[in-house]
Amino acid sequence: MRSNIVIIILITCLIVMNSCNKYEEGPFISLRSVEKRIAGDYTLDKYLINGQIISLADQGISEYRVVYNSDGTGTSFITVNSSTLETEFEWELDEKKENIRERSKGINEEWSAWSNYKTILKLTDSEFWFADTDSAEQTEFHFAEN
Repeated sequence: MRSNIVIIILITCLIVMNSCNKYEEGPFISLRSVEKRIAGDYTLDKYLINGQIISLADQGISEYRVVYNSDGTGTSFITVNSSTLETEFEWELDEKKENIRERSKGINEEWSAWSNYKTILKLTDSEFWFADTDSAEQTEFHFAEN
């Protein structure tokens, strides 16, 4: 009888802990901060609009690479027709660390306005996914670490 109670308590704890996962597809527990887990050199693996995969090659993009630094800065590299555009950006998380937004530095060295927050879907040691659900078309960015 006592062992049944222990088993029920363990199962209940596992269910409760699993439902507390911050990111839909992320790990349950990590010893690294969110900022440290975001930091990395990523390549866009998949780009989706309303659940449909969009081919970057069909858009003329041969590479879409982003480097996130743990201090809230970063650089994006987008290659179109063998010409690479390098753009500096800043990023920040909301208070709950569930959403991210960015702003970029333009050619004239002025910062753009902050984007709307995007929902972090997955954040692991090798993947970083987020979605923009505020627009008419839901877009998802699935990045894989280089």
